[in-house]
Amino acid sequence: MSQPTRPFLGESAESRISSRRQTLLDTAFEMAAESGWKGLSIHQLCQEAGLNKRYFYESFADLDELGAALIDDLAEQLITAGQAAVQSGLQQGFDTMALARHALKHSIGWLVDDPRRARLLFSMASDNPRALQHRQDVIRRFARTLSAFSIEYHQADEPHVIAKVGSALLIGGTIEIIVSWLDGQLDVSLDDLVEDVANFWVAVGNSAIDLTKRRLEKKANEKGQKKKKG
Repeated sequence: MSQPTRPFLGESAESRISSRRQTLLDTAFEMAAESGWKGLSIHQLCQEAGLNKRYFYESFADLDELGAALIDDLAEQLITAGQAAVQSGLQQGFDTMALARHALKHSIGWLVDDPRRARLLFSMASDNPRALQHRQDVIRRFARTLSAFSIEYHQADEPHVIAKVGSALLIGGTIEIIVSWLDGQLDVSLDDLVEDVANFWVAVGNSAIDLTKRRLEKKANEKGQKKKKG
């Protein structure tokens, strides 16, 4: 479908397309959160959004593509919230424990402030094949983001495998904990939940650092022994 290129009422074509796309995403969020992906149709979505169907197809090929885009949109908002909290904590000079608590408070808080966010990201995605695939990609993206930060934060000389393992463990486990808490399966306050998760994050991070040091020392010793024999 050809895209309009001329400005209209002072607004560029690109801006209008972006605005309509975001309207469809926002509307899909509301509808999917209420009735699930399976009950969603392009006709109903466009009707609720107040847009003609042709505006749907200017941004999305089908509902699967829209579902994937919505997962990406929510994931980006969550990552932005987490990164902003980290930067704020670093600027305030927080130590590792305080920084973890601060970042998790804002990240988990963003999810539970509107539980539909967590459910669409991590629970209801299974109703939509493309959204489910993106859920898995998003989790890996979260883990990569955490791994990259931990390597920089601890000033590691190189990206050790344990950073990736630990990050995947923390992200996957934290997601399950949040969903369980929202489902009422964990009888703990939100403050205590954040405190518990923060302590586990720091503990895993410290263990990863210790393990990395032992591995590096072992490699150095083995290298030294080879030189002596040579």
